[in-house]
Amino acid sequence: MRIANGFGGGHRAIAALLLVLLVSALPARAERPLGSFQTFPELKGAAGPQGIALGPDGAMWFTDRSANRIGRITPAGEITQYPVPSAVSVPWGIAAGPDGAMWFTELWGNRIGRITMSGEVTEYAVPTAGAGPRGIAAGPDGAMWFTEMTGNKIGRITMTGEVTEHAVPTAGVAPRAIAAGPDGAMWFTEVKGDMIGRITMTGEVTEYPIPTPIAAPEGIVAGPDGAMWFTEGRGDKIGRISMAGEITEYAVPTAGAAPEGIAAGPDGALWFTEYDGNRIGRITVTGEITEYPVPTADAILEGIAAGADGAMWFIERSTNKIGRISLGGEVAEHTLPTAGGVPLNLAEGPDGAMWFTEYVGNKIGRITVAGEVSDYPLTSVGAVPVGIAAGPDGAMWFTLFEANAIGRITMAGEISEHRVPTADAAPARIAAGPDGAMWFTEAEGNKIGRITMAGEITEYSLPTSGAFPWGIAPGPDGAMWFTEWHGNRIGRITMSGEITEHPLPTADAVPQGIVAGPDGAMWFAEWGGNRIGRITMAGEIIEFPVPTADAAPRGIAAGPDGAMWFTEWGGNRIGRITMAGEITEYPVPTAGAAPQGIAAGPDGAMWFTEHATSRIVSIGTGK
Repeated sequence: MRIANGFGGGHRAIAALLLVLLVSALPARAERPLGSFQTFPELKGAAGPQGIALGPDGAMWFTDRSANRIGRITPAGEITQYPVPSAVSVPWGIAAGPDGAMWFTELWGNRIGRITMSGEVTEYAVPTAGAGPRGIAAGPDGAMWFTEMTGNKIGRITMTGEVTEHAVPTAGVAPRAIAAGPDGAMWFTEVKGDMIGRITMTGEVTEYPIPTPIAAPEGIVAGPDGAMWFTEGRGDKIGRISMAGEITEYAVPTAGAAPEGIAAGPDGALWFTEYDGNRIGRITVTGEITEYPVPTADAILEGIAAGADGAMWFIERSTNKIGRISLGGEVAEHTLPTAGGVPLNLAEGPDGAMWFTEYVGNKIGRITVAGEVSDYPLTSVGAVPVGIAAGPDGAMWFTLFEANAIGRITMAGEISEHRVPTADAAPARIAAGPDGAMWFTEAEGNKIGRITMAGEITEYSLPTSGAFPWGIAPGPDGAMWFTEWHGNRIGRITMSGEITEHPLPTADAVPQGIVAGPDGAMWFAEWGGNRIGRITMAGEIIEFPVPTADAAPRGIAAGPDGAMWFTEWGGNRIGRITMAGEITEYPVPTAGAAPQGIAAGPDGAMWFTEHATSRIVSIGTGK
């Protein structure tokens, strides 16, 4: 099942380093010196090519969100890749600019990038924190226009890097793809709003509702007939909208195809990818559809673009390939270099091991304190596991961001999945509640979910629209506390579903992880605010600045030493903060590791994931 990704989210991977550091395993309860690191070998998995576009040099350029690179492939299949300077930026959309360079969005890096034909990269920050820039296209005014999926805005960037943003009238619509229209305006899809938007060069926005409910429009492009054509990921249709806003829809023959990307072909037809149908589709301007199966099963087809060779080129996300289809329907595939499994979050299991999610490898992993690693493939292809926590039933529970489900894995590795009722909810983090159930955040669904051990799910809508709830943890008051990524609040929900929200003092703080501290308060990390926050049960908030600038703290956990420990995504450090607010930072041995999730282990150490190097690492606490 195809869902919108806000992070999400989606979404978020990096290539592993070629060299790994092997360290001798320590006894299970051996005392570890404070701040000492232990690193384990790289995890294996697949990469994640995403967007694709024709460059002015006649080659196809693509984003590799997992490897954090921009790639280039010639018509002969020769591949070159260029690293993006910002670690774990998750490059997404890409398009040719009027200046002879390629421009791309950085979903997690919150930047717009520019790469020359020789591979030189420049990055420009998006003003809105956590905006989630996604789609990008050249406008008729000589600038590049892009969508802000979580920021709910349309952005414009000049060739000199000046950014202007325009808010979309309807809240929480998650603008996704964007393209220039024949009328001199930019047209875009609203995946959560089920509308097609139009924005003029002066920033005036008009929205047109799609007839099919829960259509989830994805890609959009100008057709040869003077209209805009778009895909409906959940509506299973191809749509056409005239410049006057009149919409016509054409059903895709394959049920559950989930059409995704769309592009105009040199043959006067529109070509599109089927995310779940595993086919490339072709539709004439009169609505006649032909489908061509892709040779590799479960490829998860994403972007598509016309090439200089007269063929259509497309992305196979889960198989790590770039595909090419001739106008006669002949398909060829080119494999990219393999990247790491990319561990994201981790938690201690009832078996004394650490369990973690591999969101690119599409697996649940387990590592003992001696460093022995096992992993278990998920049932759903491209599920994107994100959060994980131990349940009261002796199993581990986890979220599947893309598959829109909650998963459960036993200590023997048996996996079951439970679908979330709200479509495109993007479940993100999960934690055990005091009521014997698991509670989770729905980033795109804007809800807090509860699932019993029998798999029964209840959902509670947040008061603030487009809040993008992320982290969640039980509090000492018998309620669940959560962070609102875009709402810039800390939320509290009782076991009966009553919600209270507390605004943060720092604007655009982008709160991430949250956990209960030994002092009876909740502690949280502010990715955008570069602070560690503390909130009492009465809602009083104190913030402590992290010494390292742009440290971007993400994960946070209580340590066995009575302090809170946190990861610094941008600072490449592990931080420790006492109840009095005193912060100590420990540089991670591997440069550019991008530490993410963190949890206390059974050996008295803190364990964390290195997103950029695909490794699991532990740091001593002196206990």
